[in-house]
Amino acid sequence: MSLFGAVCSGRPVQMAQQVENTKYVITVPNASNVSYVTVFLLPNSTFVDTNFTAVVYFQLPNSQEYKLLGGIGPSKPSAIYKLNNNSTKIRNQNDEVDMDMGEGPVDATDTAVINIGISIEASHIAEQLINQAKAGQASSSTAAPKPVPSVSADTVQLANKVVGHAYNYLSGFVDTTGKVPIKTFESWWDKFKLKLNNNPNFLNELQD
Repeated sequence: MSLFGAVCSGRPVQMAQQVENTKYVITVPNASNVSYVTVFLLPNSTFVDTNFTAVVYFQLPNSQEYKLLGGIGPSKPSAIYKLNNNSTKIRNQNDEVDMDMGEGPVDATDTAVINIGISIEASHIAEQLINQAKAGQASSSTAAPKPVPSVSADTVQLANKVVGHAYNYLSGFVDTTGKVPIKTFESWWDKFKLKLNNNPNFLNELQD
């Protein structure tokens, strides 16, 4: 007696085939255009023990790897998965989806196959497996940090010359509170730009 079923958008329900005592498989043929798959416990299923969880794996077309996607059980009898066949990625679909998700007629010549593996595990083991899969997915999707651009020695030297020139000019206008009037700074900036405009080598002539 099968415990599990699956349905793809626009297709009839498929029953899981038992291959071992606690393992089941569902084969989805003509799968190139499949976008959504719902995996669920069948009504009146004998799988009622909340100490166990059915862990769900997917094997996409042209892949030898089964990827763990989540789990179902008495407390969560179904899960919807959204497939992206263009990038061969699958994710759990937690949000509501449109009522009409028809994907067109089935192409009988389509040889692509999706295999859904279901393994009944003790719930604490299933939770560990699911958390490990989530952690692996998160680490693989984390973008590598961008390298911090290095500052060349010439840029540092140029900045030091500008700051030094400003300091030498403005230090003569410091008031009793240790501040420099903004008009004095503006005057320095205008003169600095004028000198640089008249002599492009002005900064090169300054001493560090």
